[in-house]
Amino acid sequence: MTQPSSWHLGPAVDPFAEARERLRARLAAEAAPSAQAALDEVVAEIADLRPLPQVAVKILALDDGTFSAHELAAVVASDQALTAKLLRLSNSAYYGFARRITSVRDAVVLLGFRAVRSAALASCVMEAVPPSPNLEYDAFWQFSVATGMLAEVLARAEGVHQDEAFTAGVLHQIGVLALDQVRAPMLRTALDRSVEEGISLHEAERQILGFTDIDLGGAVALHWNFPQPLVEAVRDHARPLDTLPDPKSLTALVLRARMFVRAYGLDDGHSGSAEPAAPPAEWEIPPLSIALKQSGGMAKVMERADAFLAASLG
Repeated sequence: MTQPSSWHLGPAVDPFAEARERLRARLAAEAAPSAQAALDEVVAEIADLRPLPQVAVKILALDDGTFSAHELAAVVASDQALTAKLLRLSNSAYYGFARRITSVRDAVVLLGFRAVRSAALASCVMEAVPPSPNLEYDAFWQFSVATGMLAEVLARAEGVHQDEAFTAGVLHQIGVLALDQVRAPMLRTALDRSVEEGISLHEAERQILGFTDIDLGGAVALHWNFPQPLVEAVRDHARPLDTLPDPKSLTALVLRARMFVRAYGLDDGHSGSAEPAAPPAEWEIPPLSIALKQSGGMAKVMERADAFLAASLG
């Protein structure tokens, strides 16, 4: 028996699909202002609770194109706590100098403007945000400093972003650190939900808060007047590498360094330890294989990272 032609309609068509899509778009548009307001509120709380130290503000204003080593030394020396940390760091295994460095001026001359500026700025921010409830503080900073050091290896090998690579790597996770300072119970809920439901932490944060820790990190970096490439590295470090418009950007360096550190098995302070895996293939061939070897390999990177932490957090 021949079926009526009306039966031959092809794949089923959902008559409500378009209406549902319009509703989804409208709800998203309505939610956006409230999410932005919630983000702005948290940034304001961070600004009040954990302001960037004045010495860090001054350091951010310096660059080696327009300011002298003497001016950087004067800024650092104006802060006793930072001076003590910098001298501890200068005489630690992080740099491994044979002679003892006894003044900030000597440190700037021997280590270089860029190295002292990066180390001083990172130390300032680390001091500004103390341990918090939901993060493994030591693991968090070990992961971040190792990421900064490998970002610096990438920057040297490729001749890009050498002024900011270390700082960007060290500070790329400041959003989750800031969130734990002012919304610790909500972060705890997001961490638990991400495990229980098998979703990413950022997806869980968006469901609970309306924004993610990387949104917050970017907003805090902007509020602290970080240079734009550094803001972008903090804000975009969780994007897929192949979606970045510039594969040589500072953000890309941080992403690539972070991928290596996770492959090495380090705990980022909130996701747990990763199973050690083969490093990304680019690190197995020149120029990165040579650059990493010249840095002493990962064993030396970790030794220097621990020395940096001991000087900065000790």
